[in-house]
Amino acid sequence: MLNQVIKREYFIYFFFAIVYTLFLVGITTLTGVITINEAEKYISAAEKISNGSTENILKDYIFYSSYIVFLTAIFLLGNTTTVVFVQAILSFLAALCIKKTIDLLYKKSVISYFAMLAYLLCFPVQSWVVTLFSDSFFVSITTFTLFYTIKRTTWKENILWSLLLIILIFARPPGVFLAVPFVLYKLHFTKSISLKTASLLFAFAFCVLMLFTFTVPVESKGYITPIAAGRVIVDSSTYTVEGFNATEKNALKNAYKFLSQKNGISGLLKLYLKKAISFFTLTRPYYSKTHNLIAFLHYLLYLLFLFGSFHLLNTEKKGTVLLFVICIFSLMHLVGITYNEWHYRFTIPIFPFLFIGGAGSIFFLKQIWKRDS
Repeated sequence: MLNQVIKREYFIYFFFAIVYTLFLVGITTLTGVITINEAEKYISAAEKISNGSTENILKDYIFYSSYIVFLTAIFLLGNTTTVVFVQAILSFLAALCIKKTIDLLYKKSVISYFAMLAYLLCFPVQSWVVTLFSDSFFVSITTFTLFYTIKRTTWKENILWSLLLIILIFARPPGVFLAVPFVLYKLHFTKSISLKTASLLFAFAFCVLMLFTFTVPVESKGYITPIAAGRVIVDSSTYTVEGFNATEKNALKNAYKFLSQKNGISGLLKLYLKKAISFFTLTRPYYSKTHNLIAFLHYLLYLLFLFGSFHLLNTEKKGTVLLFVICIFSLMHLVGITYNEWHYRFTIPIFPFLFIGGAGSIFFLKQIWKRDS
């Protein structure tokens, strides 16, 4: 009997893999493999490492270094197609981790299989698999780390979790803002610290990270100048802001000093709110009607997440809801104090949380249906 269940499960995974492959082939047919714009800097850095130079990655791309090292390793074995292939495998495994996390939080059910398939067919997430941007890699690593954060792990799995945390921190700058709540949740989950202590430690760590974010100098052209320009969505690498001293490197605090003098505190708050709303907005005026329709349908995930989270608050899983909300808030806050991107790629890291939390709403609706029938 057990063997039949295992065989059936592997058959389902095999079927999902075929459907997922066809879906990615369809996306690739529409877009091709994207190696321009942001991808160019990662490819260039990977090539320099291959030639024995690490100056570029240590100086400019330290918080993207996990992905650059990943590209370097793949390029030793293949080409851009190989990168997409490996990213697709990672995304498939991420979907499997979402399925297993749902099983951990609720109970093993057909719902977790549907959630896995829905994630594999989620265009906003999977469209980045066929790019050499760091986003698909980052979302997959986030999902792996989340799974081992929630799972009751062995000492070997704790080592893997620790390695994933390091990879996450250096995959993209937001990684450290996710790593902190992951670590504190794990410590609380294993009874090492109380919820109150975890909350205080998070507040302290968040303030320290904000201090670094506002004071550490970074490239003005690509990062600080668009913020000083008051841009909500950045669609260009070049902005000219009259009256702003755009040196080669600048700190975020200087952009905010300029904006506060120009627009006042109320202007800063309105701008923050616009960016925060933009973070959750998947549609764009420059997308096609079909693209916007597909993106619009994914707003259902927000509703499912809210409903599922509300009901989880009344269970012993309320700490998990708090983790999800903190992670989503942290990612939104980073956009709120900086800017949103031309596409919605800054938003897709929240999708694993949405799928896992949203699945809970289906479980609760199912319970209500059974109770009333």
